[in-house]
Order: sequence, then structure tokens, then C-alpha cells
Amino acid sequence: MKSAAREARLPPRSPGLRWALPLLLLLSRQGQMVCAGDSPGTNYRLSFSNGSSTCCQQVQTKPSPVFDIEAVSISPTNVTLTWKNNDTAASEYVYRVKNEMEQEPTIPVANQTRCNITGLSPATSYTFSITPGIGSGTWGDPRAIDIMTEPSPVSGLRVAFVGMRKVAVSWSNDNGTASCRMLLEDGSREELTQGLAVNISGLKPGGQYNVTLYLPESNETRRGPLVTESGLDANSTERSPAESWPQPRSSPTSPVHDENLLGHADPSFGRQSRDTDILLVGLKPGTQYKATVYSQAADGTEGQPQAIEFRTNASRVYDVTLVNISATSMTLTWKISDNESSSVYTYEVHVAGEDNSLCLNETVNETHAVISGLSSSTFYNITVHPFLGDAEGTPGFLQVYTPPGPVSDFQVTMVGTREIGLAWSSNDSDSFKINITQDGAGKSWVKTTTNQSIVIDGLYPGTKYRFEIFPQGPNGTEGISQTVYNRTG
Repeated sequence: MKSAAREARLPPRSPGLRWALPLLLLLSRQGQMVCAGDSPGTNYRLSFSNGSSTCCQQVQTKPSPVFDIEAVSISPTNVTLTWKNNDTAASEYVYRVKNEMEQEPTIPVANQTRCNITGLSPATSYTFSITPGIGSGTWGDPRAIDIMTEPSPVSGLRVAFVGMRKVAVSWSNDNGTASCRMLLEDGSREELTQGLAVNISGLKPGGQYNVTLYLPESNETRRGPLVTESGLDANSTERSPAESWPQPRSSPTSPVHDENLLGHADPSFGRQSRDTDILLVGLKPGTQYKATVYSQAADGTEGQPQAIEFRTNASRVYDVTLVNISATSMTLTWKISDNESSSVYTYEVHVAGEDNSLCLNETVNETHAVISGLSSSTFYNITVHPFLGDAEGTPGFLQVYTPPGPVSDFQVTMVGTREIGLAWSSNDSDSFKINITQDGAGKSWVKTTTNQSIVIDGLYPGTKYRFEIFPQGPNGTEGISQTVYNRTG
């Protein structure tokens, strides 16, 4: 260690001042001599002379206290401290870092202003003091900093249930965790934070929470989530957990993807006493979400986040039904699996002819549509796509044939005493069914033909008959009938 020596010489003194030197030396030994302008942490040699004899005293000043103590890194079990000291000889100082809260040995630090402290407890308050010193054993005054270590991150973060508008998320907590905060965001991995960002705070270890989210449409004002705990609703009325929590099917860590569960069960199945369960209600179907959970110490210090991503089940169109069909049009109805808000859906109905010979698209806001402009005796693929905003659900499908059009120019071409000839025209049917009914007697029978004319024989003379013709189409379809009446001769 370098040392500096300064000599302090008193002016020539008279014999009457000889008594002063012992006194000065005594004061120096007792630390009662004040010298202005000295540098901290420096050796000084004080010399006292009367002209004929000289007396010396070695004095070393204390290091200055450190300043700007900062915790540059905090984890559940480690803390890294840095500090500053501007003394001239600071690069050769040693430092004592002491945990003032526990009876731990001091940590010596030499020639640097950084210290990594390990073996700490999560979510615990500590006071660390730093004392500068020099090699001769002269120590300066300590300075201290208060630090709270981070709580341990949550563990076992998992999705226990996935529906269209409900998702159950659970995790386990360390003993030092006082509460947790969840940040819920929507969008894909690249688009997160572009839309929804909801903070859900005050989630205690061992708690079971229902969180109702009010996700606005584009023209609505956003509202904060409604959080209820331990089966209590907003009116503090106790509910059975079976009323709100979905039924786990197998392992509690295996997601359930069935929105239409008939039974619900206590989420405590397979859970530990410090587990936290949260049921998110009011999500959008078919949407990607990210849930990030932060553990919190009693003073609000947060641990490292743990995140999980999930996608709600898409809404599904089903039971697409043909209500009415003709040669050139059809009326369809269908159902949507999301019965909470079916009115806000938009549906795109895509109608494609065989070999894509004809493509029609209709957009409706109801669960029914009338499709026109079709061709008779034609096969069509029908697809109904549900949309909730930008999220597309699972489409429903239907395959149909349009029937042939009615025949034209249906007429009687010949009349005999026991037969009547008929003829007609058709360009979209190769088979025809003719119902023959005897007037008054109610007797009827059927004739079929692939021609566009026929002679109906075996009739009674002088009797009136009714002839009704039905064009036959593909896959058992049947067109609208045409009718003529005539009497035998």
C-alpha cells in the first residue's frame, strides 16, 4: 500500500514552550489533533521540532464511506451489490460486506466494488452494510442498503380446461409467495400485446377464483374484470364449486377440450393446499391467449414470470339443414355451438357446383340464408363459415342436388275409348313419373317412362281422369308436378 508523508514543522519556539511537545504528542495519540485538508485512507508522518530535536508521529486517516450502493441483480437466493468510493487509494481498499439480519460471517471483498451474495431465502427482507478498510486495519464508517429478495417463480403452470369462452389455469406457489398477478394478453406469439392486456391481481396461494372478463367489441368501452373467490359470487352468496368449475377428465395436468361438459367438479381434485386455480370466463372463441403469472412478495416485489399460451376452442356450425329447395333456389338453416352470443356472428355461405362449375357466396348475420341463382339437377357443396370479429370458427357442411324443373307443354295428344296419349317437354330430366287418378272413384296408379310421351291404356270409356307428371332428378330428387285432365271417348 502506498503511503504519503507530510512533515508539519512548528516555528522556532522559546524554551518556555518545551512543555507543549509532550502535550501535542499526547493529543495526537488520543486522536484529538485536527489537521485540515488531509486525504482519506492516507498515511501521514507528523514531525515536531524545536530546532535541536525532533519528535515524530505516524497517523493514518480513515477511508471515506462508500456511496451509491445498488443492487444490480436480485434473484430468490442471490443478490449482487455494487458501490462507489472516490478516494485516491480506493483501488487498494478492502471491504467488509455484512448481512445485518443474520449472524453470518462478513464477506471480504478486495480491490473491487462488487459483491455477489448467495444462499439467501426467497421473498425475504435483508439489510447489507459495506465498510471500507485499508491493510493496516483502519476501517471507515459503514453504509447500508435494504433489499427484498425475489419470491420464487410459480411452478407447475398448466391449463386444466379449455372451452370456447372458458379456460381454467392452475399453478403451485412457494412458501414465500404472498400473492400472484396474472397478465392476460391475446394474439399470436408475434402479435401479443396488440389487443387485450388485462392485469388480474391479488391471487392468493390456495385460492380458487372465477374471473369474468368483459371483452369489448370495437365500439364498446373496456371494463375491468370481475374477480370472485372461493365460490362466492358478487353478492357474497356462497356457491358450490360444481356450479362454476369444469369437470377434470383424467390427470389434473391434462387439458380438457370439451365445452359441453354436463358435470362440473371441485377443482381441488389433485391439488395442493398452496395451489392457485383461476377460471377465466368471457373469452373469445377460437382466439390465442397468453397468460403470464408473476409471484409477489409481501411488499410487492415480483419474481420471474412464468407464461403459458393456449387457444380457446373455435365455435362450430352444425346441423346445416335444407328447409326448402327448388330447381333454382334453396333455403338453409343451421346452429352455432356458441349459444352465448350467436347474434354477433357473421356467416359466409359458400356454394360450389360440381367441378366448381358455379360458385356463389352469401354473407348473413342470422342462422339462415336463401340461396338463389342455382341450376336444376345439379350437385352443390355448401359450406357455412362462422366469424366472430376476425376469429373464424369451424364451418358446417352440406351436400345437395337441386331437383329438375317442371316439364313444359304437358298436353293430351290422343283420346280413345280406353286410352289417352300424353306428351311434354323437359331439358333437365331423363325420367318421369305419372300419377293417374280416376275421377270420383279415387282409384289411382303410377306409370314411369324415360320418354317425353306416353299412351295410358286400360282406361274406362267415357270416364274423366287426372294426369300429374313429376320430373325425376339425380339422387332421388323430384321436380314440381304439372297436371292435365281429360275424359276417354
